[in-house]
Amino acid sequence: METNALNPEDHIQQRLQAIIEETHSIINDKHKQSFGSLEYFLEHILEYRKEKQYMTDEWHIRTPRWLGEYGNTPEEEKLLSDIYQLQAYIAEKLKGG
Repeated sequence: METNALNPEDHIQQRLQAIIEETHSIINDKHKQSFGSLEYFLEHILEYRKEKQYMTDEWHIRTPRWLGEYGNTPEEEKLLSDIYQLQAYIAEKLKGG
């Protein structure tokens, strides 16, 4: 067994932390935002992680309505991609695909 292999829950926590850090980075640099702020999303994702909502049936990560629409900055697009990848990982590892 690899020493750096994480169990799914630890891996999810690590990826959530990366999304949180990237969200902070976008919020702190106004040139990285397009239509609005990510403060609401940040508050939600922190609660999501704290309550381990990905372990429940209601596990979908709620993103701002505008995220993923036309006109996002490259940083917002990457953040959205990371969120979608994490949701797919959760579906596969914790929900059986």
